[in-house]
Amino acid sequence: MKFRTEDIMPPPVLRLLREAAEYLGAPDFLNLGQGVPGHVPPKRALAMLEERMQHPSVHRYTPDQGLLELREELALFLRQNEGIDADPETELVITAGANQALTGAMLTLLEHGQNVVMPSPYYFNAVMSVHLCGGEVRTMPVDSEFQPSAEALRKSIDENTRAVLLISPNNPTGAVYRRDHINEILDACLEHELFLVFDESYARLVYDGAEHYSPRSRKDALDHVVSMGSLSKDFGMSGWRIGYIIGSSAFVDEFLKFQDSATICAPTAGQMLALEILKSSVDEIEYELKQLGLMRELAYLRVNDIDALQTVRTQGTFYLFPRVKGCKDSESLTSEILRKASMFVLPGSIFGEAGEGHIRMSIGPLTQEAVDESFDRLERFFEDY
Repeated sequence: MKFRTEDIMPPPVLRLLREAAEYLGAPDFLNLGQGVPGHVPPKRALAMLEERMQHPSVHRYTPDQGLLELREELALFLRQNEGIDADPETELVITAGANQALTGAMLTLLEHGQNVVMPSPYYFNAVMSVHLCGGEVRTMPVDSEFQPSAEALRKSIDENTRAVLLISPNNPTGAVYRRDHINEILDACLEHELFLVFDESYARLVYDGAEHYSPRSRKDALDHVVSMGSLSKDFGMSGWRIGYIIGSSAFVDEFLKFQDSATICAPTAGQMLALEILKSSVDEIEYELKQLGLMRELAYLRVNDIDALQTVRTQGTFYLFPRVKGCKDSESLTSEILRKASMFVLPGSIFGEAGEGHIRMSIGPLTQEAVDESFDRLERFFEDY
């Protein structure tokens, strides 16, 4: 008996965590694998949600699109912080995280056999989503600073291309895509009648004077841009599963067919918590993001002392994506790091061929002491590498 999903790669982090299972409970184990922040939702918002937990509304469905009050608050937040205008009644949907938004967008947009172009290294879940929806993936190269270009895109599209997917700030590289690059890619999408699907889940994790730019702010291209995001990283809500997707009203009408069949709505308690944060605790979130910025400074300072790691300093996220000198099998390397240093990092190969020879480290959940300890161990490991 054959399953439709057999040709889709299994979740790579799940597979790698099984390998690390014997180390997970050890007191000295350091997990730099999963992309989660170290902070949790603000206490004030959690307390306000706790007061409401006995009310029946917390335990019922919301409308498919999500709570209208949350959509209104989120639309205001996005207008003020990202320059995005989204009608909360017709253009914005609350989803169960950005991954659900992405898969729903692919199901809404793709005919069987059509393809999506994305820069490589890529986010492996995006590839899984495209394949799950019956589509194909075509990759385009990036430059030495992990920036994509319209020129590379034009060489990658063909008659079956339906959409371009960009993630900025980027997972796994941390690159914040430049405004001019994004606009040139969007111009190419308009020229070829393609959708630009833009994942900005890390929009608030931008540092070193960089600027996050959303193509959804382009008024001449609103029918061609589908934007999505997540509250997992900045709001510390990974386990609450709250994201969003923005598109034209025509797109949203079609997307809701997927939403209703897949989840009906995003988790109600998570929506209520997100609403409380937006109303009362955004200042606490900003503090946590600044603390993450300090952790990045320390991590980049330490990684530059390890000769075996060639690191491009990017301007976003809490990921480092160094190339390891002489490495041709990053999965074997990360297994060795796990055994000898009791550290879990991800092999670059799971992010596509262009990621081979790299490792991805997530400092999001670490303390300052854990960052120092991580790089102490890497220094010792690479002395003998």
